[in-house]
Amino acid sequence: MLNINATLRELQFGITHHVENRASIADLFKPNKRCGIYVLHFATGEYYVGQAVDVTRRYVQHSKNHTDIQQISFQEVTQDSLNEVERKAIGIFERQGFQMRNIALTSIPKGESDFDLVLPEEAQNEWLNNFKVIHLDGKRPIDPNLRRKYQRRYERLMRKDGADQAVVVLREYVQKGIPAIKSSELSFWSCSCLPTFKVSDITLLSRINIYWQEVFTVYVTDGQLGFSWHLALTPLEQAFGSKLTALERRYPNLGIDLKHQYKPGGPDQVNVFIEDVDLALKLMNDCDVLRAVRLFNLRLMKKGACAYSRYHCFALADKLYQPHDQDVF
Repeated sequence: MLNINATLRELQFGITHHVENRASIADLFKPNKRCGIYVLHFATGEYYVGQAVDVTRRYVQHSKNHTDIQQISFQEVTQDSLNEVERKAIGIFERQGFQMRNIALTSIPKGESDFDLVLPEEAQNEWLNNFKVIHLDGKRPIDPNLRRKYQRRYERLMRKDGADQAVVVLREYVQKGIPAIKSSELSFWSCSCLPTFKVSDITLLSRINIYWQEVFTVYVTDGQLGFSWHLALTPLEQAFGSKLTALERRYPNLGIDLKHQYKPGGPDQVNVFIEDVDLALKLMNDCDVLRAVRLFNLRLMKKGACAYSRYHCFALADKLYQPHDQDVF
C-alpha cells in the first residue's frame, strides 16, 4: 500500500502544508528559505514533483493551471543541487507507484495519448512483447515542401564514406525499434540528415528523434562510424544487473553512460554507444537490448508529438523502409 508520508520522510521533506484555495503561500516560507524541491498534492490523489528557486512564485504559476491543489511539501535545497535532487525524487515516486502529473523527467506516461489513436494499446502491448512483430504496413505522410528542403543535404550524406553502412543500421533500428513506423512517421518520430553538432572531431550523420529527445544517433569520429542509443534502464538492469556488468561482458567495446540523460525520457534511461557496425547490428538483434529500446521509444511516443518534425528528411526515411536485400556496399 502506498504511503506518501513515508516516502516524504525517506526523501527528507519537511512539513506538509494545507494550501487548498490559497492565492499565495508567501507566509509559509521565509524569503531566504524558498529554494528547493516541492511536491504538490492534488485532490485526485496525483502528485507533482518540481524544483523552484522561489517556491512561492512557482506555486502561484501552478495554481493558475491546477485548481485542485490541496497540499504542498517542501525540501530546502541549494540551487546547484536542484536538478539532481528533483530527478531522484521523481524516480522514487515513479518506482513506488504514485500517480504523477509531471510530463518532463518522468519515464512512464499516464492516461490516454494521441499515439493511442494511431496504434491501439492492445497492439502496442503486442509489439512491445513480441519481437517478431514489425509494423511496416500503413500509409506514410506526404509533405513535398519538407521533402524538397532536405534533398540536397541527403545527397551530401550519401556521398560520405560509410553512408551505406549507416543506413543499414538506421534501418535496423527504425524497423525493429519504432511501432507503427509509417503511420507515426513525422508526427511521432523523425530522422534528421547531417544535423548540426558543435564538436569539431565528431560529424553527425543522422539522428532519430522521438518526442523531445534523440533516441539513436549515427556519427563519425576519427574516420570510424559510431552509434549511440538512449534506452530504458530498467529492462537492462533486470537482464544484466544493477551496474550492467554482464552487458559489458557481453559487449566489451560498449560504452555505457548512466549520467547522460535527457529530461523528456525521465530517470529510467541510459546511454550506450559503440563504434562498430557489426556489433551495432548485433545489439539491435539482442532481445534484452531490443526490449529496452522498444519500451523507451513507446513511452516517449505516448508522451506526445515529435518536436523535431521540421528537420525530417523524407529521402533518408525512404531508405529505411527498403528490404535488406537491396543493401549494396
